[in-house]
Amino acid sequence: MLGGNIMGIWKKVGLATLAAGLTVGLAACGSKSSESNQKTLTVTVDKGYKDYINDIKGDFEKKNGVKVVVKTKDALTTLDSLKLDGPAGKAADVMMAPFDRVAVLGKQGQLATVKLADDGRYNDADKKNVTLKGKTYGEPVTIETLVMYYNKDLIKKAPTSFKELETLSKDSKFAYENDKTKNVAFLTQWTNFYNAYGLIKGYGGYVFGDNGTNPKEIGLNNKGAVEGLTYISDWFKNVWPKGMMSASSNENFVTDQFTSGKTAVIIDGPWMAAKYKKAKVNYGVAALPTLDNGNKYQAFGGGKAWVISNYSKQKGLSQKWLDYVTNKKNQTKFFKDTNEVPANEQARDAVAKGDNDLAKAVIAQYKDADSMPNIPEMAEVWTGAENLIVDSAAGKKTPQQAADAAVKQIKQTIQQKYKD
Repeated sequence: MLGGNIMGIWKKVGLATLAAGLTVGLAACGSKSSESNQKTLTVTVDKGYKDYINDIKGDFEKKNGVKVVVKTKDALTTLDSLKLDGPAGKAADVMMAPFDRVAVLGKQGQLATVKLADDGRYNDADKKNVTLKGKTYGEPVTIETLVMYYNKDLIKKAPTSFKELETLSKDSKFAYENDKTKNVAFLTQWTNFYNAYGLIKGYGGYVFGDNGTNPKEIGLNNKGAVEGLTYISDWFKNVWPKGMMSASSNENFVTDQFTSGKTAVIIDGPWMAAKYKKAKVNYGVAALPTLDNGNKYQAFGGGKAWVISNYSKQKGLSQKWLDYVTNKKNQTKFFKDTNEVPANEQARDAVAKGDNDLAKAVIAQYKDADSMPNIPEMAEVWTGAENLIVDSAAGKKTPQQAADAAVKQIKQTIQQKYKD
């Protein structure tokens, strides 16, 4: 009897254990199935944006029942890899792209079209930056353009005109230490076409006709462009040290002269501010000075946009993310976290009323900026314009000859590479 009871007890225990095991197993399977069915949105950004995205993604996840997976990778590398990673299923759903890459990638079929929020967060210029032939391929997230930095320990206030810069460059206290006949009161890297273009544009030159959309018409050798190029060349020939003509090293020279307290004014991008701050330069920031002809220095206006991979299987969800991440609240936080000026007009207006001189200068200058052409042919302009300044400044060609040569090269390359 005792043995029979023991056997009965073990049978009950065994069955109970088996039942419990089945229950746990089914529960685990259910949990795994539930996790695999949960929607996922993959976001790839530069590492500097990772914390910001992780901070704001919670509300989006709750509202949409989705898990946002954040990955970090250099933006340009991400975009260059999209053509291969997309078809292989390795690409993120959404990512960031510079304005000048957005329309190009869209035309190539790498990016999905998007619908911009119609709540006043973008003006016509903002929309133009991400639109090509009526199709929109991204939502603007940040804006940038050249600004003027000045050393408050060397001059009392920011110059407002190039006439003032010319006067400053005759002051002997800014004579170049290795050649007293030259002056470093004002410096900028004009051998870089990105930096020089605003002056050329201010004198009447332009890249492409029809507001940057017609690559068959190039305005870099017209009368105004040559006048601007002549003015630029004069600085190289008569004011600056010879080393300023070296496109490979003059950027470092400009930075060194400014951070060591020898140069009073420079023109550069907002991305340089952190370096100047680290060097403990007592600097101020302002919009660019007025040109000698009375016109504005119309530097390129650029920035970045959120874009959707055309290979994404979550295009609808991705569109919701773009609308979410570019709203006023998240764009305001974007500025606080990154110190980059938001593209959202509402957030931008709030920033302009603050006490950040760099942001205010970018916003002020951006109003006079010339949107960089976002058609594929723009890629050929950078190469064609490489020697534009140097050839003229060094006297190898007259300003007209240098401009004609650059335009000829740009046109030939475009004709060879772009058939439509």
